[in-house]
Amino acid sequence: MPAASGLVVEARAGASFELLIGLSVLSDPRRDAVERTWVPPLGECPAPLQRALARVADNAGETWLHLVGLALELPATDPREFVDALERLDAREFRRHLVGVHVPTWRAIVGADTLERAAAGHAQSIRHLLASDRYYGGRARDALATVLPLTAAQTKRRFVDTMRHFAPLLARHERELTARLVDDARRKRTAAAAAPPERVIASATGGYTYEPEPEFRRVILIPHLAAGASLFLCQHRDARVICYPVGQESRGERDVDARLIALGKALSDPARVRILRRLVDGEASLAELAEVAGVAKSTAHHHLGALRAARLVTMRGNARGYWYALRHEGLGEARALLAELAAT
Repeated sequence: MPAASGLVVEARAGASFELLIGLSVLSDPRRDAVERTWVPPLGECPAPLQRALARVADNAGETWLHLVGLALELPATDPREFVDALERLDAREFRRHLVGVHVPTWRAIVGADTLERAAAGHAQSIRHLLASDRYYGGRARDALATVLPLTAAQTKRRFVDTMRHFAPLLARHERELTARLVDDARRKRTAAAAAPPERVIASATGGYTYEPEPEFRRVILIPHLAAGASLFLCQHRDARVICYPVGQESRGERDVDARLIALGKALSDPARVRILRRLVDGEASLAELAEVAGVAKSTAHHHLGALRAARLVTMRGNARGYWYALRHEGLGEARALLAELAAT
């Protein structure tokens, strides 16, 4: 349902998205901050997969999310078809997606010409990207330094090989996961036909207030089960892409135990408690909360995900800035949960 601004919400689901998000989680050195899902710890993965991941990068989580646009565009009904389609894709176009030629924010930060030249292998443009403190969220060197000096064909080969090694892990759960993902997306499409876009987004994401951006006329909601309560905010061409955890909008309303567990996890880390104490004084940016917590911004992001999952913190904004606030009614709900536990 379009808002007054013309914003339209779509919902897409499929195991190809789950494949990429799973690899993003597996490639994240902060994995301990993410709750256990069907994605095994890196140390429990087969040795060929570990070697393939190392050939991409030690910290390549962000790169896999840049390939979500390809999963939106390529015709594929399952991960194997998706990887086969990548095999046929022009290697230069693969590199264009990887560096973010189709990401409006990166085009604004480093310039479309620089992105195009880097995708083509221009050494000076690659150095410029890797040195940027804003491009790729300031993690470009960690994510791309291994693969950008390679040829386009070599780059694509390393990613495709890693996906082929990872696909069997997903295949063990694929039928069940796909059914849940498709059902969740269907429910979001039903909601989008009857409710304002902002309300649908907030419900799907557990309270994220998306502030529309003029460059995007669409929001594509993609459910995931690979990354716990994590929320991934991506961009592709004319769309804001939001990868959200399945069941976030109803978590705990029918399951008191699940909400108690989320609350316990949220309060189990001193950094999260410091974040909550700061938010008592009012909303704050990610950078400020990271400083208060004494952690990197990427780690603070994971902590805030846990606090959001416990419904203690809300989030608003867009690529121009994200702001976090204490959800005061969440404190009352937490007290009620604990009282209900004591009464049982």
